[in-house]
Amino acid sequence: MERQRQSLKNQKKFLKARQQVLTGRRQEYVDREEMAFDGDGMQDGEGMMYAGQGMQAGAGKQSFPGMLKSEWINFWNFVEGSLKMKLILLLCALLLIGTVTKTISDKVLYRQMDIVDAFAASEAGYVESKLQITADYGTAFLTEHDKQALISYLAGSLGVRIDGEIEYRETDAGQIYSYTKNAKQAATTLKAITLREDTSRTYLYVELSIYQDDAYDVLNYRDIILETLEEMGVTQAETTLQLLGAYDGKLAMSEWNRLADGMIKKLSGKIVYENRDEDLYTIYAYSGLLAEYITVEKKRINMQVAVRYEEDTNRTVVYLASPIIRGEW
Repeated sequence: MERQRQSLKNQKKFLKARQQVLTGRRQEYVDREEMAFDGDGMQDGEGMMYAGQGMQAGAGKQSFPGMLKSEWINFWNFVEGSLKMKLILLLCALLLIGTVTKTISDKVLYRQMDIVDAFAASEAGYVESKLQITADYGTAFLTEHDKQALISYLAGSLGVRIDGEIEYRETDAGQIYSYTKNAKQAATTLKAITLREDTSRTYLYVELSIYQDDAYDVLNYRDIILETLEEMGVTQAETTLQLLGAYDGKLAMSEWNRLADGMIKKLSGKIVYENRDEDLYTIYAYSGLLAEYITVEKKRINMQVAVRYEEDTNRTVVYLASPIIRGEW
């Protein structure tokens, strides 16, 4: 019995020593392999030498950096020997550069613009501007007095004095409180609208027309109205800006095209739809430099140019609106 115990102890010592030897060899193999990939690559003889020593599966696994470097070298060797692959990589690089360049130009180099920037280049002899803003005031219940107070507050922000009654009327669509003030150079209309289908929600509407707006004061009034609405707690407002320019006499069709194309180009716009007949001359376009847009048949539109000749006044009228002209033109 004592002899068997001694024999088991000897076997354990031998197995432990053998395990240490194998562990040492395994670590030596990994170290040598990493050194080989960090240098000029492993020599074929080294791999065969370690394979011949009967290493266990998994003992000679390649490190991740080594694998990555090996794959890169193999890929680059393949590219070096393939003209087609070189052309594909060159095309991908050009596409990437183009995409990055466009993104930078859209976000950094270009500033957000108004249609005024384009319309000013038309050098129209007469300019009339029109601003329309519709805002969702929310679902708070409002009395008749509340709606009249909202109209008075908006009028005060524009410097419009209410010297008459705020009108009330009912339509099939809902209830409308409104006030209109006409002056020599401008006209202002303010409304508070409650739809019949949702009596708890009120919409505010502001329309401002300036008849001789050579200085484009409409932009200042737009900012005033939007700031006032924000103070009133309005978070959503739709804005339409429309400019009208008039030229004496009947301009040639080539001049119509020059004016329209020039304004669209000024805003880097792309034409979505166009009809260039004298009886109906209108162009819809989209520009990334303008903030608001509408979607028509899955296409974005935020510019409309229209031209017409008025026989009774013997003048050519040019319209530029964003996003589109609302009302008759």
